[in-house]
Amino acid sequence: MDILAVACALVATALYCNTLQAGFVYDDRRAILTNPDLLSSTPWYRLLENDFWGTPLRDSGSHGSYRPLCVATFRLNHLLGNLEPWGYHLVNVALHAACTVLVIKVARKVLPGRNNLGHAITGFLFAVHPIHSEAVAGIVGRADLLACFLTLTAFLAYSMYCDQSRSPFLLLLALVSSTLATLAKETGISSLALCLLWELCRGEPNRKVNCGWLTRGRSLGILSGTLALLVLGRLRIAGSRPEFASADNPTAKHPSRLTRGLTFLYLPAASARMLLCPSTLSFDWSMDAVPRITSLLDSRNLESACLYTALAGAALWAVKGLRRGTRESPASSVQVQVYQRNASSRCPVCAGRRTGGCHTDGCRAANNNNNGPIGDCHCAKRAMNLSCGSYGLSTGSFSSQKRVAATSVAISLGFLVLPFLPASNLFFYVGFVIAERILYLPSVGACLIIGGAISACYRIARRHGSRTRARAVLLATAVLIGLMSAKTLLRNTDWYDEESLYRSALNVNPPKAYGNLGSVLSAQGRVAEAEEAFTQALRYRPNMADVHYNLGILQQGRKNYEEAILSYQRAIHFRPSLAQAYVNLGAALLSVGRGTEAAAVLRAGASLDGSGLKDKRAHEAARVQALLQLGALYADQGRLQRALSAYREALHTLPDHYPPQSVYNLLGETLSRLQQYAEAERWFQASLASQPDHVPAHITYGKLLARNSSRILEAERWFLRARRLAPDDPSVHHHYGIFLTSQGRLAEAAEEQLRAAELSRSDYELSVAAASALRQADRREEAEIWYRHAVNLRPQEARSHTNLGAILHLNGKYKQAAAAYREALRLQPGDATTITNLHKLAALLA
Repeated sequence: MDILAVACALVATALYCNTLQAGFVYDDRRAILTNPDLLSSTPWYRLLENDFWGTPLRDSGSHGSYRPLCVATFRLNHLLGNLEPWGYHLVNVALHAACTVLVIKVARKVLPGRNNLGHAITGFLFAVHPIHSEAVAGIVGRADLLACFLTLTAFLAYSMYCDQSRSPFLLLLALVSSTLATLAKETGISSLALCLLWELCRGEPNRKVNCGWLTRGRSLGILSGTLALLVLGRLRIAGSRPEFASADNPTAKHPSRLTRGLTFLYLPAASARMLLCPSTLSFDWSMDAVPRITSLLDSRNLESACLYTALAGAALWAVKGLRRGTRESPASSVQVQVYQRNASSRCPVCAGRRTGGCHTDGCRAANNNNNGPIGDCHCAKRAMNLSCGSYGLSTGSFSSQKRVAATSVAISLGFLVLPFLPASNLFFYVGFVIAERILYLPSVGACLIIGGAISACYRIARRHGSRTRARAVLLATAVLIGLMSAKTLLRNTDWYDEESLYRSALNVNPPKAYGNLGSVLSAQGRVAEAEEAFTQALRYRPNMADVHYNLGILQQGRKNYEEAILSYQRAIHFRPSLAQAYVNLGAALLSVGRGTEAAAVLRAGASLDGSGLKDKRAHEAARVQALLQLGALYADQGRLQRALSAYREALHTLPDHYPPQSVYNLLGETLSRLQQYAEAERWFQASLASQPDHVPAHITYGKLLARNSSRILEAERWFLRARRLAPDDPSVHHHYGIFLTSQGRLAEAAEEQLRAAELSRSDYELSVAAASALRQADRREEAEIWYRHAVNLRPQEARSHTNLGAILHLNGKYKQAAAAYREALRLQPGDATTITNLHKLAALLA
């Protein structure tokens, strides 16, 4: 058992256990909750045709991210646990633990010599690094976890392939793992580049024997060819470069070349700083979270210069070390081979007798060996020294140590740099400024470098006989790992829910954080806090269409229609393609009686083009809603032919993902009002066939059948089915009550209307309907209670007081009735009904 790997994996698991109870946050909503590719009704092959978010790749609004393997794991989660977030988080934690184990194995391959301390530091740093919180705690980070796991698998398989006589199986495993890594996330394509780098650094260029049918040249050709195929395939699948909003990556659309160049050169330095000191983290780094560099005098340019100088210096040192190794004499080459064979494959002293990588008892006694890994075999080193002597060389002149160190630096830099390049903005623009989860794979290189550097400091301190300094190095390392663990635990709590996540970024990206926080608070009913959050967001960035739109929804919910109208108009001004804003603006205009303007706005929203939009599904749904609302407006105005045309247009533009039953039902209802009963019945039946439990269709179909006296029983069956499907829906009881009243069954009708009013006590019309039904059923005292309730709901409506006066009149409460009539006349002077009732009352009192 590899105790170190198990220990690191347990630490990684323990740190992220507090994410198992977290929910779906931020990008999880679009990738999981609204992604049609997770549904069992979607064919599996669609995963190969759609992007990460479920949008067809051929669509102009596609994000272009092709990650079918990751989406497949989401779908398996959905099959096993539906939308229970616990299962999704569990898979992410398990993947992080597995990646940690592989990082330990990579460290043993990459870091030179007997460097157990370096291996341990690398593994523990990777397990606890706070930069990983987004990738592990955020479910969409699974793409990065899978890509990292498969990249490490490919690298280990290829390194074993180089060590073990170039077995074709190991090469195939490396190629398959690299392909799968690319299908998990685009950064996985770097796995083949890492294999190429390993081949160039450690591929034994002078070895000509025991290589089977695959020589080193063929290996390089296969790797290069596969890499080229993956790149070409990825470019072909992605098609044209996807469009992104300027707020996602503002620098990309800045007119100044100097600003673009300096800022994009700085972004890798900012990412490197987060790897070294992850004190400030955020769910989103778009907009102005990273201020643009507009001058050469900006101090941040020093960070960029330091980063590129350090990378260039390390790369040059590694290249020199590798070139020095290739210029060795043949004797030295044989020497390297002897060392590699003895250090990594067989112990010459224990040959044929040891098992499980352990030395025999006699070997340990004679050579002071332990039971460590084969690479730590003292016998192999002894055999190497004997071999060096046979060639007339001393161990001190043996240069393989420098070559191994150079290889370690080169591979560590490769892990750090190569996976980061596609997202660096240096070669092509991407739709984000900085993303913490894309640093998951590059952090392997950072952990290797830090682990190797700390272990080197420790060895230097020990070599100079300073135990105090050596202990100080260990203590500082322990403190570093402890601090990072604490930071990770705290950061994981930020990802528990959306409110805590957005609050954690208020100081980093205020406009985005406040805007998203406002939406969360509004959904929770915390209206005042939500309004303040939206206002704060707009103070930082007044042109945020989404925030104006969400503020409009909030104001509309509070019945502040004029303010809602202004917010929707601003949202449309800043983003004319926001179709849902047109729908809500139309509804707000209708609420204030501006029907003509509402019709024009709804028509404009229904005519919007959705080309290039990220969420085309939502756009298409909003266009249909605009047409349905336009049809309802015409129907309320009695313009039934226009309403029918709007509904037919909605049917014609209906996207596959939109539920058609509501459109069918509205068509049937309108045709019924036009007395085209046969065609109306066909649409009602189509609605019920599309969704057998669609309650509105049950009601409207029942109302249609009730027009035919020969189908009364059939009509009642549809009302009763609707009541069984939705026993707590007040509209079901209300319409069934109307049906019962039409049949003269007043007592039953009163019970249904009373039930409807009790289910929705704030609904004025239902309260009046219940009171009227109770009055007709001769339950006057109860009717009085509900008429009084209606007055409380709308004290400024004259009709409320007239109705109350009438029931008080019937109940013999003449003085109270007279007061109610007078209040009605005060609110609506000259109302004929109220005046007539008041005269009748006066005659009784005379």
